[in-house]
Amino acid sequence: MHISVDGEYRFTVDADFWYLSGYSDGDELDEDALTELEAHIKARRCFNRALNILARREHSEKELFDKLSRADGADAAAAAVERVKLLGYLDDSRYAKLLVSELSERKGMSRRGILQELLRRGVDRETAEEALGETELDEHDKIEMLLNGKYRSRLSDEKGRRQVMNALLRLGYSYSQVRSAMKDYETESDEEVC
Repeated sequence: MHISVDGEYRFTVDADFWYLSGYSDGDELDEDALTELEAHIKARRCFNRALNILARREHSEKELFDKLSRADGADAAAAAVERVKLLGYLDDSRYAKLLVSELSERKGMSRRGILQELLRRGVDRETAEEALGETELDEHDKIEMLLNGKYRSRLSDEKGRRQVMNALLRLGYSYSQVRSAMKDYETESDEEVC
């Protein structure tokens, strides 16, 4: 529903909100009541946006707050984040566990790389480390799996090996881990040829 004040469009609200507000067409409001109504409308709109965002994918509290505050301001965003948290739609611990699983399995990231990504996305260190602690990651095996799968075709020349090494370093593996795994891979490849 479109709300006009003194014949001038002011804002739009959903019908449920309007009918529950107790106002009707032609009501007169003083400036304080109008300001309060606008604040409630903004909070409702921000909460609905939060639900829409979370319906698409999980977010950390910080990610959701940042997205909401760009459009609706910090106060409305903080209230919406708190409300969806109370309803159980937002949980940094659950989000961290899902992200650890995804980054480990789908992207092949290292423990250090996953931790950095969790922190970058606004998950606090304690929650991030807790989520990482519940997952077993054998980084040497993970590098070998990447070398035998995703990067296998690029290991035939020196330029390709450098590119693979840099890609693995970007995934958070240390130089010594990558070098060791590549050396093992080359040794295995040489044995297969003989």
